[in-house]
Amino acid sequence: MSVALVGAGPGDPGLITVKGLAYVREADVLVYDRLVSPELVAESDGIMIERDRLSQEQVNELLVELGRDSFVVRLKGGDPLLFGRGGEEALALADADVPFEIVPGVSSLASVPGSVGIPVTHRGLSSAVTAFAAHDVEALDAAALARVPGTLVAFMGGANARRLAQRLIEHGKPASTPAAVISRGTTDDEQVVVSPLGALEDAVATPALVVIGDVVAVREALQSGGRRGAPRSREIPRAVSSTAAATAGRRFRRRSRSFGPATPTAPIASVLRSKIGAATLASPRSASSRSTA
Repeated sequence: MSVALVGAGPGDPGLITVKGLAYVREADVLVYDRLVSPELVAESDGIMIERDRLSQEQVNELLVELGRDSFVVRLKGGDPLLFGRGGEEALALADADVPFEIVPGVSSLASVPGSVGIPVTHRGLSSAVTAFAAHDVEALDAAALARVPGTLVAFMGGANARRLAQRLIEHGKPASTPAAVISRGTTDDEQVVVSPLGALEDAVATPALVVIGDVVAVREALQSGGRRGAPRSREIPRAVSSTAAATAGRRFRRRSRSFGPATPTAPIASVLRSKIGAATLASPRSASSRSTA
């Protein structure tokens, strides 16, 4: 069969792509990240496996084994290939000759700042964006980041935002540079704190994105002009019918692209027992009670 690496978007379940939602609804097995919206998880009628209690190596092995005789959807927050380890999983599938597809998602890189009125590029202010992982601030090349022109977007750095600001200022970034920490972007729990870089504080909640650059100042102008747009909705698009979902799934399964013949393996339940303990069919509607914190 096959595996689809699907981007779930930045948090708001309405921001998944039409194709991604169709695949979620068609999946025999859904392997999802903890931070994926529970409303999206609830759209699947397949076997549900939360990824967070497994190591990356275990996830790779699980996708390979289940992907040989089932349609598996690996549902990831944001985009699968932007700090999502989608490349590692795709390589594991390719090495094992398991057919797969990458379904891009709406990345938080631009969507989370954009949802609060911060464009990551803006004519006359920024024509470049630098995205980087900031979970280990001390390991960053702060001197290079302080010199790079345009907008800085730090992933996984909300809990260390204050120290990140200190290191950038130590290497020449002006303390007056506008900055923002956006926690739980595009969700009902979204929080935004805007300040000069020199006064930046750690995120009040995670996950959080840190945006640094003159573009942050555009937010105030957009708010004063009432240009933030309509309120977000947490409803799943109903335009993707069950027929469309089934058609998308069948089309994916029929694809001629393959890395070699599939090798029959144990039934799904047997594989799940060997990987994560006793396999159980989760109630798809009960998934909405799961926390994304």
